[in-house]
Amino acid sequence: MNRIIMNRFVCFRITLVIVFVAVFFNRVSAVEFDSGMMFGITVQKQFTKRFGAQVQQNLWINQNFTRYERYMPIVGLHYSIWKNYLKANVYYYYLNQQSETGSRIHRQRYQLGLSGGYTFTHLSVSLLSRFESTYTRNASRNPNNKWRNRAQFSYIVSRQCNWKPFIATEIFNTLNRLGGNATERVWYEIGAECSLDKSMSIELKLREEQMLLTSPEKLNTFLGVAYKVKL
Repeated sequence: MNRIIMNRFVCFRITLVIVFVAVFFNRVSAVEFDSGMMFGITVQKQFTKRFGAQVQQNLWINQNFTRYERYMPIVGLHYSIWKNYLKANVYYYYLNQQSETGSRIHRQRYQLGLSGGYTFTHLSVSLLSRFESTYTRNASRNPNNKWRNRAQFSYIVSRQCNWKPFIATEIFNTLNRLGGNATERVWYEIGAECSLDKSMSIELKLREEQMLLTSPEKLNTFLGVAYKVKL
């Protein structure tokens, strides 16, 4: 009797493994994968204790590092409401993108949000929440509105160490999507920022992008390199 029960239990476990493997590979086969690079330059200037600005230049490459995806300059302004704990942010983006068919897409994007952070002995926490509105030239439906929320955790090795590793996640929620709003994509990032001196630094990161509303779903991997200057 015990042997029969044991055999049935073994068969049950084998069946579970087979079902799990089948579901896993079916899930993977239904997902498209891509990889690329992100290059960026950021120049920051703090004009007063409360008011500052930054300018960014970004170039993205996708389709397994073979195709130009976008050129994206950004201008941002921030105002400190409560020291470094709470800031108001305004951003303007211009996007020159290339579609999968090779045609050029021109977009303008506006963002308004709040950011804040706190630094402990060996941990720095920063949060960013922003409303985003994107207008596409000659699009049948404008604008495309989203609510983006980002959390980043940086580890402070020591005050003398130039390297600051970090992890971050950012969630994109649609606000005016036909058929109902939902989470459109999620970014997962891991990287490190290296201070070259008091005004210059380099950031290296790996971003996993999960596209949830495409059919099939997409998983994109990007390597990022950014050069930052504080004036």
